[in-house]
Amino acid sequence: MIQGRLDFPLSKLGQEQAQKLSDWLKLVPIDRIYSSPLKRAQDTASAICAQQPKANLHIDDRLTATGAGEAEGEPWEEVKDKLDEMGREPVAEVRERLHSWLSSLITAHTPQTSGAVTPITPVNPASYESKPVFERALSSTKGLPRPGMIRKPSKEFDQSGKGVVLAVTHQECIMAILDLLISPIITPDRHDEQSANTPINLHIPEHFEFVQFEHERKVGNTAVAIVRIWWEESVDGEGLEVRGRLEAWGSEEHLQD
Repeated sequence: MIQGRLDFPLSKLGQEQAQKLSDWLKLVPIDRIYSSPLKRAQDTASAICAQQPKANLHIDDRLTATGAGEAEGEPWEEVKDKLDEMGREPVAEVRERLHSWLSSLITAHTPQTSGAVTPITPVNPASYESKPVFERALSSTKGLPRPGMIRKPSKEFDQSGKGVVLAVTHQECIMAILDLLISPIITPDRHDEQSANTPINLHIPEHFEFVQFEHERKVGNTAVAIVRIWWEESVDGEGLEVRGRLEAWGSEEHLQD
């Protein structure tokens, strides 16, 4: 069945997966959590937030699922070939709102000054009692962004471009964000609109392994993608440029028994 923006809460399985994700992330010091307004995303975000004493939860409509119009609630096989004529949200509109969200996020968290220092691992395994869930978490969470050096804080959040920000959204939105990050230019559909640069200069390491299913990149329920972000002085010395590196994609290690 096509869900689209039908606002169902998490199923029992979904609740279990959300709790496993929360347990997996509890040693990662998350500062802010952004969520789609739909219940299934908010329920997941709330489960994570419950084990993050310093994190604030923010609902952002730009992270909502792709609308499917009259196809919502219908069996996939019956409508898969006529989604556009049934009112599915155009891909360009999905990209536009996610570009807006990501750009505003980067702007808000950009420090006023920065050093070109690569962030470090958030936790030291030796400092915690070894537990299976923690050991599994390390393989992906080691890539989460941490401060490389003291920086002058951003104006909006009084943060020096450091910390961990989590976004809880939907499969098609995560795919669209990746497309935004690997496309050098976001080209508008209308000729009277200006092209927009991708918000982050993203590096995907050579031999990076995407989780795939039937030759397509996969993002399952509660799957995790990690982008490490830092800022460097621009070449012309006129400010900071944001850099990023993809650390994980479609990780479901938290669901392993």
